[in-house]
Amino acid sequence: MISAADAFLSVRAALELAGIRYAIGGSWASTAFGEPRFTNDIDILADFTSESLARFLGSLPATIFVDYDEAQNAVRIGRPFNVIYMPMAFKFDFFPAQAYPLGLQELERAVFLADSGLSETPTPFVTPEDIVLAKLHWYRAGGEVSNVQWRDIQGILRGCGATLDRQYMERNAGTLGITSLLERALRDT
Repeated sequence: MISAADAFLSVRAALELAGIRYAIGGSWASTAFGEPRFTNDIDILADFTSESLARFLGSLPATIFVDYDEAQNAVRIGRPFNVIYMPMAFKFDFFPAQAYPLGLQELERAVFLADSGLSETPTPFVTPEDIVLAKLHWYRAGGEVSNVQWRDIQGILRGCGATLDRQYMERNAGTLGITSLLERALRDT
C-alpha cells in the first residue's frame, strides 16, 4: 500500500536536488510535537527563489501533478501553492517562507526528526514554539473559530510543556499580534 512517506520521498528528493531549505509544518508538525490526528496533506515551508522553484518543479516525477504557472505566480506574490502525488491523490501545500513574518526564522530554527512517519531519515520540522505561533496566527486569521487549530495548539503545549521557550514565543507573539491568544492558550493548557 502506498503511504504519505512514499509520496514525500519524491517531493523531498526534488526539494533537496533544487537546494531548497524547507521544514514540515502544519498538522504533521503539530502531531510530531503534540497529539496525533488524521490529515490528508503535508504543509511545507520553503525558501523559494524563482530559480530554485524552477529547478524544483523540473525535478518532480511524472507521478506528481503541479500547475507550473500557478506555482510560479504563487511564489511571486507570496501565496501558497500545492502539488499532488497522483497515485494516492495526496496533497503537499507549499508556503513561501519570505511571505510570512517569521518564515525565514522558522527555517533557521527547524529541528530534525527521525521516524516522523514521513521518513526514517531525519527530516526538518518547524519547532514546537514556531508551530504554536503559526497555528495561533492562522487561528486568529480564521476568525478564532477552528476547534481543530485550537486542539493542535493545546496538544503541543501539553506535549512539550516545560521544554518550550516561552520567552521566544512571547516575543514573537507580539510581532504577530497574537499575544492575548498565546496567553489564553497557555492559561487553558
